[in-house]
Amino acid sequence: MKTQNAELTDLRHTLPANPLRPLGSVDRRLLRGAGLAGTVGSLLMLATFVLVSALGLPDPSAPESLLRFPEIQYARAAENLLYLAAIVLWAVHHELLHRLLHDTAPVLSTAARTLGALGTTVLAANALLNVATATMSQAYQQATEAERSVVVLAWQAAQGTMDALLVSGALLLPAAILLFGIALRRGLSPILGWGAVVVGTAGTAAVIVVVATSSPSTLIAVSILGALAFHLVAGIRWLRLSRSCRRHTMQDVRLVGSARSAR
Repeated sequence: MKTQNAELTDLRHTLPANPLRPLGSVDRRLLRGAGLAGTVGSLLMLATFVLVSALGLPDPSAPESLLRFPEIQYARAAENLLYLAAIVLWAVHHELLHRLLHDTAPVLSTAARTLGALGTTVLAANALLNVATATMSQAYQQATEAERSVVVLAWQAAQGTMDALLVSGALLLPAAILLFGIALRRGLSPILGWGAVVVGTAGTAAVIVVVATSSPSTLIAVSILGALAFHLVAGIRWLRLSRSCRRHTMQDVRLVGSARSAR
């Protein structure tokens, strides 16, 4: 019995230190899923920005979007679908990140997941603007010259509601990233955690300025771009950890097998 205990002790000292050990039992598939959700979601959001810039699409809230809708409707649909897919993947990333952080920061990760779910839900509700614009565009095309100004005013009033949803989501999203950053500082990735705190604080502050002063909505880009950067960097980090976990697991299995063979 003493000999067996001594062999186990020697084996524990021989095995390499696992970098994921502070997390407890971490599922490699959970890390890989979080990495893919964060990375792919951010790439889709980046593709949305590239599409808008390349095609010269107008601001969705500008009257030009209504007047030019028949010629840009397919491009607008592609933009909105890419945007919606990115938001959905970010929501998945939040859920998986909550599971990764639940052991080390249960309260903070739960609060961050809740804010993130609310933020992504509101942003998703605001995603398919082309559906509402199509109806208003048909009414505009069928209206007389005297009635068209009324249609434009009605469309702008409806866009005000959609803009309110966008601002609400853009405020909740960086707040969630801020809380995730504080939770990450407790063990999983302190450096990434500090970066998330900075990004989340900047995005939250920018949107608060928009809400308090009715500043141009371009400040909301600080929130969205910050969220893009966080999810992309975090996603890459989780994919690397997943591969590292797999390598260490395979090494541990080989060492255990070698120790048993030596016996």
